[in-house]
Amino acid sequence: MTYQLSITVFGLGDDPNHRSHWGFTIRQPSTRIIDLLHVRLIDLDKLWYQFEPRLGTDLADLATMQAVGMCRLAELDHQQRQQVIQVIGNEPAPRDGARRCQDWVFSTLIALEVEELVPPGTSEIWKGMVGRPAAKVEMAVGDDWTEFGCL
Repeated sequence: MTYQLSITVFGLGDDPNHRSHWGFTIRQPSTRIIDLLHVRLIDLDKLWYQFEPRLGTDLADLATMQAVGMCRLAELDHQQRQQVIQVIGNEPAPRDGARRCQDWVFSTLIALEVEELVPPGTSEIWKGMVGRPAAKVEMAVGDDWTEFGCL
């Protein structure tokens, strides 16, 4: 059974003060069920986040979260899927008043790269995406991007 690991981008992120939200998704391409693994803002004043796994979520639920698109990172087998979920869950959510969800995704990509669960160089590519609007991310990743309406 093959799963697809992606970064899902929520919101256009055109305003630098309101960047796009990023999270990881894992799905079998033939189904509409996904695992959403992201950090949720729990205190805007302190800029504190909390890890929130939403396993077995209907793909349609992403529409209510303003999903724009997904960028494919890797194909996973069942065992790798379990490893990815564990690595992502072990990455501390930002609670320093400076880092945000995109920074957390970047840090998590480094951990996934160390475990050889994403291709070498993935974190370096995404480091340059932090703070960019969704349209710029889409242009940069090219064929690995799937617009949300096309899923």
